Amino acid sequence: MIYTLHIDMQVSGVYTARVLHGNVELFDFEASSISVAIRGCGSHTASGLEGAHIWYGHVCIGTTSLHAMRHDAETLAQRLVGLHLQFGG
Repeated sequence: MIYTLHIDMQVSGVYTARVLHGNVELFDFEASSISVAIRGCGSHTASGLEGAHIWYGHVCIGTTSLHAMRHDAETLAQRLVGLHLQFGG
């Protein structure tokens, strides 16, 4: 199973993370950074969860494994921010 993680910055240091399965929002939470949001979604223990499509605003880094979300969230966050800036963030 693959979820979708949408991360949006509310104000500096406050991010909203929404986790969806298809069009159904499963849960949302606040995080202090993009990497905390990624790690938070990656720590979800739903049976059969393999990874997530990760979005920050209008950019996506594609489908990412739970292992990468749990253990390399900072690198993933840097990629998202880089793409966001490159494409009109």
